[in-house]
Amino acid sequence: MRPLRILALEPYYGGSHRAVLDGLVEHTDAEWTLLTLPARKWKWRMRGAAITMAAEARAYAQHAGQPAPWDLVFASTFLNLAEFRGLAGSPIAAVPAIVYFHENQLVYPNRHIAEWDFQFPLTNITSALSAERCVFNTRWNLEQFCAEIPGFIGEFPDHQPRGLAEAIAEKSVVLAPPFDPTPFDAASPVRGERCRIVWPHRWEHDKDPDTFFSAVMRLAGEGADFEVVVAGRSFRETEGLMREAAGALGSRLVHCDQPASREEYARLLATADVAVSTATNEFFGLAVVEACYAGATPLVPNRLAYPELYGPEYRYNGMEELVARLRGHIAHRPAPNAARGLAAHYTFERLAPAYRGLFKAVASDS
Repeated sequence: MRPLRILALEPYYGGSHRAVLDGLVEHTDAEWTLLTLPARKWKWRMRGAAITMAAEARAYAQHAGQPAPWDLVFASTFLNLAEFRGLAGSPIAAVPAIVYFHENQLVYPNRHIAEWDFQFPLTNITSALSAERCVFNTRWNLEQFCAEIPGFIGEFPDHQPRGLAEAIAEKSVVLAPPFDPTPFDAASPVRGERCRIVWPHRWEHDKDPDTFFSAVMRLAGEGADFEVVVAGRSFRETEGLMREAAGALGSRLVHCDQPASREEYARLLATADVAVSTATNEFFGLAVVEACYAGATPLVPNRLAYPELYGPEYRYNGMEELVARLRGHIAHRPAPNAARGLAAHYTFERLAPAYRGLFKAVASDS
C-alpha cells in the first residue's frame, strides 16, 4: 500500500508553525509536498496567500501530469482555505482538507479594531466551513472559537447565517502540537549559583513583555539574587524596546537574543530554573512546554489555554502573585526536571500515531 500524498499549505513558515510541520513531515509515513511562504506580515499572508498557493498547486499538478496528485490537504489558519479551493480548480478542490488551528482570530487581542479586522476572523470561519476536518491545539481554543462565532455573525447587517458554530464543532477534534525532544535530550540541566528565570517568547504585545520586566525589576529593586534569560525572537519594530527593557536589569541579564540554533536554544533552556509566561494571548504555548522538558519549572497565568495544560501549583493570578511566586522560587530553587513529565506527553513519539490515524481517516472518509 502506497503512503499518503499530502499537500501542506503554510503561509507563515516560521516559529511553532514551521516546527510542527517539519516534525510531521519527518515523523509520519507520508509523501509531503510543502508550499510555504516566509513568516512575515501575517495579515498580508491571510489576505493573499490563497492566490499564490493556488497558482503554485496548479503548476505542481501540471508538472506531475495529474489533475490532483494528493490524497489530503493540510493547511494552517493563515490560509483562506475556501479561497484556495475556489482558485485551485475543481480537481484540487476535491481533495479532502484538514485545517489546523494553532490560533484563532476571533479571540486574538487586537490593539486597534477597524472594520477590515473583521476579515481575519471571517477567514478562519470560512476555512473551517470549507475543511473536512478542523483540528485545534487545545480544547480551550476550540471552545472559545465556537463560542465567539454567533456574536461575530451578529455583526452582519443582514443575512446572518445560523448554525455555523455547531457545524464546525461537529467536525472538529483536539490534537496538541508535538515537539522534537532530541535537542533537549542532548542538553542535560545545568544549574548555576543563582536562580535563573527564562522568558522564552517572541517579543510582541500579546506576550506582554512589559509585565514580565516589571515583575523582575521589582525583585531586582528588593535586592533579590537571580539571573534572567530572554530567549525569544524580536522584530525590527520591537528590537530596540526589548534591549532597552532587558538592559535595565544590568548584570542580572545573562542572555537577550534569539538563539542561533535549536541546539543552542535547548542548551540555554537547560540552564533555567523557572520559565515564565505573562501572555495575554496563548492557545497552547510550545515555548513553555519545551522549557519544562528542558528542566525548568513553569510559572504561567491562570487564564487562556494554560489551565488545560498546567495544575494550579504552576499558575498565578495577577502581578502580585507573580512577584511572590518568583520571590519564592528565588529563595527556594525548584528541583531540575520537576515538571518534565508535563511536557513528555507532547513529543512527536507520543503524538505522531494520532496524527497518522487522523490523516488516514480524513483521506479515506472523503
